[in-house]
Amino acid sequence: MWKRLRRRSMAPSRPAIFPQQVGLVVVSVGAVVAGVALLVYLLVSA
Repeated sequence: MWKRLRRRSMAPSRPAIFPQQVGLVVVSVGAVVAGVALLVYLLVSA
């Protein structure tokens, strides 16, 4: 079991995001941050 776990976790993996996806990730993170900020604003101002 340990050999299999080590082989999986220590093996070089693919990158978290590919260069073509950087714009998509930035827009997605921005949308999530804006949504959370709007929710906090509405909860605080109510």
